[in-house]
Amino acid sequence: MKRILKNFNLHFLSFLFLAAMNACQNDDMVSIDTQEQESNSESITVVISDGLHSNWSEGDPIMLVHNGQTIIAEAQESSNSSILSGTIEGTFTDDNPLFGIYPADNRVSSDDESLTVTIPATQTGNENGYDEKSVVAVARTTSNSLKFQTVCGGIKLNFQMSGVTGIELESVDGYALSGTVGIKWDEQEKPAVDKIENAHSIITFSAPNESGFIPGKDYYISTLPCDVYRGYRLSIYKDGLVAHHFSVHQTIERAGYITPNDLVESELEFDDPDAPLVEEERPELDATTTALLRQYQQNPTEDNKQALLNQMGLRYDKVVARKKAKLRELEREAKTPDLVEEMQGIVDEMVENRDIRLEQQFLRLIDPRNDDDPNDAWMVLRGASAPNAYIGYAPVTNAEYATFKTEFVYDAGKENYPVVNITIAEATAYCDWLTAQDDTHAYRLPTDEEWILAAGHMPKDVTMNSGHVETGLTPVDAYNQTTGACGGIDFWGNCWEWTSSTDAGGQYIIKGGSWDSKRDDCRSEKSDDVRTGTRGYANVGFRVVRTNVSNAR
Repeated sequence: MKRILKNFNLHFLSFLFLAAMNACQNDDMVSIDTQEQESNSESITVVISDGLHSNWSEGDPIMLVHNGQTIIAEAQESSNSSILSGTIEGTFTDDNPLFGIYPADNRVSSDDESLTVTIPATQTGNENGYDEKSVVAVARTTSNSLKFQTVCGGIKLNFQMSGVTGIELESVDGYALSGTVGIKWDEQEKPAVDKIENAHSIITFSAPNESGFIPGKDYYISTLPCDVYRGYRLSIYKDGLVAHHFSVHQTIERAGYITPNDLVESELEFDDPDAPLVEEERPELDATTTALLRQYQQNPTEDNKQALLNQMGLRYDKVVARKKAKLRELEREAKTPDLVEEMQGIVDEMVENRDIRLEQQFLRLIDPRNDDDPNDAWMVLRGASAPNAYIGYAPVTNAEYATFKTEFVYDAGKENYPVVNITIAEATAYCDWLTAQDDTHAYRLPTDEEWILAAGHMPKDVTMNSGHVETGLTPVDAYNQTTGACGGIDFWGNCWEWTSSTDAGGQYIIKGGSWDSKRDDCRSEKSDDVRTGTRGYANVGFRVVRTNVSNAR
């Protein structure tokens, strides 16, 4: 083990001199042997290894910590490597190393094994494009050389437009981007996050002045290493308005700065900052997806299918990320626990059934059929495994059912209301009756999967008869401004709809919710509501699927 004494600056020597004078007046204190110190004195070298700092500037303050001692030393040179002006005494060992922290005031505490530093949640970009205090670098040594390595990674931004004054970055999964961080060193002698306190999943990054960030200049938001693969939100503030951009499939590594994927400035939609975040439900196909779809249709190889699915997955995950951001927003408001619960259910279902939903979307996309009669009541059921399957434009009405069962009675004026109180057997009998009258088609109840294919994902801003907005059933076309993926109406709310699918207990799965259901229960993907097929229910109706006779069974 090597005993090392470093050269003190003038102020520190003055401190030692005063300490020595005080020691002479106290029999219990030991005087300092200056000759022994000078004979063992040796300089400390500091080197920048990685991160945004490429060079020291002369006078940069660096904190040194060892065995309870803490001093502020200064870099003497403007270079990647520099001698320190400050000194610290001691024997540096694996059990009692020398630590270094830069910037010096980011240190919170330390012991013989680790450091605790602070990564700020509020940052301002300076002339270098980043907040100096947020770019924390640390070092650990048993020698007289400190190799500084950054704690952070982050996101690099470069705006071509002017007037951007601030950015808000959020991990939509709520992972920590900043906070008070315990640092230990891994087997490769690199700093690694050990524990986090006072964690923040949102970082605000401000321009250095009112004119905003300089167009064409790189700016860096520093964060803890973080898995943002499932999504992060960038809220971009400009001219008093805000636009939200979501990126996925990226990870922030230590010493690495990612660039947001798919951020196109001309496509940003700016709105009032106080406006609620609205999740996109059915974004239009973008140019990349359209090109990959055309490529697969022309050459349906497995590679082309996978390329299309990968692009669809990217877009799907962005929709999920937006919903997660809305969930975090609702949680912060802490005023609407019912909406938080509803949004959590939506997010959980979308994550759990991601692959199923993507396969359904894929089948719907590649289905080449066009509606052979746009004026009839049958909609192309794109993606269905049954060839040439169509589904009813609306649930079966009282008037339609009464044509089959002449003794059926319903209230006057409710011809266009959905027929309810119908058992599975009665609904099947109606389908068989339709089949008997048609030489080319067969009719049946939809499966759970077919119903979802027809409805598609329920829009968040859907208008429908649910949650007691009405006092009971309404005509099937009362809310026809909202359509399903197939173009049909009344998929959500009003009345539940029978399917031919059953759960493990033999109960029949019903879909779409009813007038007295919570909005969350109306979601297309919700498949855990079941009823006994031998009973009729006042809020359960049905819709019919039509196939070619040759493909009916």
